[in-house]
Amino acid sequence: MSSASEDSTPLSARLLAAARQKDPSPRRSSRRGDAFPRIVGWTALGTAIPGLGILQARNSRLGWALFIGFFGAILAVVAFVVYRGPLRAVSRIVASPVLLDVTAVLLTVAALIWLIVIFRTYREQRRGEALQRSQKLLGGVLVSSLVLCVGIPLLVGASFARVQSTTVTTVFGNSGAAVVDKDELWADKPRINVFLIGRDTGEGREGTRPDTMLVASIDTRTGATTLISVPRNLALPVFPEGSQLASVFPDGFNAFGYSESMINAVWTWAEEYPEQVGDTGGLEPGMYATMQAVEGSLGLGLDYWASVDMKGFEDVIDAIGGVEIDVERPIPMGGGTSLATGVKNEVFDWIAPGPQTLDGFRALWYVRSREGSDNYDRMCRQQRMLKTTIDQIDPQEIAVAYPRLAGSAGKNIATSIPQEQVNAFIELAVAMQQSEIKSAQINNDVVNTTQPDFDTLHQWVQDQVDPQEPSQAEEDAAEPAPEETETPEETPEPTEEPPPGVEDSAGKCFPKGYEPGDPWPGYPRNPDAPAGTEQGTGAGAGTGAGQ
Repeated sequence: MSSASEDSTPLSARLLAAARQKDPSPRRSSRRGDAFPRIVGWTALGTAIPGLGILQARNSRLGWALFIGFFGAILAVVAFVVYRGPLRAVSRIVASPVLLDVTAVLLTVAALIWLIVIFRTYREQRRGEALQRSQKLLGGVLVSSLVLCVGIPLLVGASFARVQSTTVTTVFGNSGAAVVDKDELWADKPRINVFLIGRDTGEGREGTRPDTMLVASIDTRTGATTLISVPRNLALPVFPEGSQLASVFPDGFNAFGYSESMINAVWTWAEEYPEQVGDTGGLEPGMYATMQAVEGSLGLGLDYWASVDMKGFEDVIDAIGGVEIDVERPIPMGGGTSLATGVKNEVFDWIAPGPQTLDGFRALWYVRSREGSDNYDRMCRQQRMLKTTIDQIDPQEIAVAYPRLAGSAGKNIATSIPQEQVNAFIELAVAMQQSEIKSAQINNDVVNTTQPDFDTLHQWVQDQVDPQEPSQAEEDAAEPAPEETETPEETPEPTEEPPPGVEDSAGKCFPKGYEPGDPWPGYPRNPDAPAGTEQGTGAGAGTGAGQ
C-alpha cells in the first residue's frame, strides 16, 4: 500500500505539469476577483506599450510582433527628426501635401490597430479569470476610456493632416517640385523682400483696393526684419526703369491729376487699362501694377507677395484668442465718409483706451480706423498690431482653432510663395520670432509725400533695411549731443515727440498734435454714457478718410 501511494504522488505532479504546459492561460486566482488589479495594470501598460500586455499573457508571437513594430516606428520617427532636425522635420511634413496625406492614412491605420490591441490585451489578461460583476463593469469602463484616450488624438491628428494638406494645396498650389530648405533656397540671397497687402472688399466697394501696404525685408540667415509701411497717399509713384509702366508714366504715375494720382490709385487705373500694364505674368493687373509702383518708389525688388483680405485678419486674431494690447487713446469704430454716397458715416462704437484684449472685430477696427487721425498714425497702429500679434501667437490656441482658420485662409489669403518653398518660410518665420523686427514709416519727415524725392527715399530705405543701423524710432528717441557751451549741470531739453507714424518710447502711436491723456472729440465720458455725449474737443479732431 505504501509503495502504491508513493508512486501516485509523482504521477499526479507529472499530470498537472503536463496540463499547465498545454494550457497557456494565466494561473487562476485563489479567490474570485483577486486578479482584477493585475488585469487593470497590464491592460493599461499594454496600451501604453503595445504588445507588452499580450507578452505577459504568454501570447508571445503576437506580442513580440506588436512590441517590435511599436518601437520600430518610434525609432524611425526619431531617426527622421535627428537626421533633419526638429524644426526642419516638422516643417517638411506640414508643408508637403503628399507627406500630409500619407500621415493622415498612417494615423488612421495606427488608431485602428491600437484599438484592436487594447481589446486583445484585455481579453488575454482576463482569460481563465473569474471576475465579480462590478469588476466586469469597471473593466468595460477601463477599456472604453483607453480606446478614447488613444483613438481621439490619433484620429484628430489624421483629420488635421488632411485639413493642412488641403490648405497648403489651396493657398500655395501643388507643383510637385522638390521641397527645399531655407539654407539651400537662399544660399546666395542674404535678404528677401515680401510685399504684404491688405485688401479691402467690404460692403459698398466696387472691386478691390489696397487698404494696407507693407514691405517686409528679411535677413534670410538671422530672420532680422524691417517692416516698411507704404503710405496710401504717396503721390506720383515711379516704376522700375525699363519697365512697361515706366514707359507709360516716365515722370511718375499721373493718371488722375496731380492731387489724386497716389499709389493706392494705381490698382484702380491698372484694372481699367490692363492693355497698358502689359504682361503681368498671370497676376491681376492691379496687383502687378501696384507692386511695380512699390518697387520703383522704394528702390527694392520684391521677391514674393502675400495678399490678405480683412476678413482673414479678423479670423487670425480670433483664432489666437484675441490680442492683448494697451490701447493708447479712444479709437472710433466707424466714421469717415462713404465712398458710395459721400455721406458722413456714423461712429457706432469705440475701443476704449487702456490695457485690454481685442477680439478680431475690434482689432480690425484698431488698424483700420481713420476718424480724427491720419494715414501715418494708422500705419503706426498697423505695424504695432502686426508685431504684437506675432509675439503673442500661441501654437496650442492655433492648433485648437486650426480647421476653421485653415478654411478662412483658403478664402482670404493669396500668395506667390510656391508650395515647395513653404518649408523654408516656416523656418524663416521661427527665426523672425527670435530676432528684432524694426518699424520704418515713410512720412513727411522722411520725404515730402506729395512731391517725393525718390533718390532720397531710396537711400533712406537702404539705411532702414541695414540691420546694423538703428531703427527709425531709436533715431528719433536719441537725445541730441549737448553743445560745447553747455555745462554738465544743465538739464538737457526733453526729446521732441516722434514724427507722425513713428511709435513713441512706449511703442504707442498717436496722431500729430494729440497729447496722451487729452480728451478725444465725441468719446463718451464713460462707457455707459449715451452715444452723443462728448468728452471734449481736444486735439486730434478731423473728418477722416472714407472707411
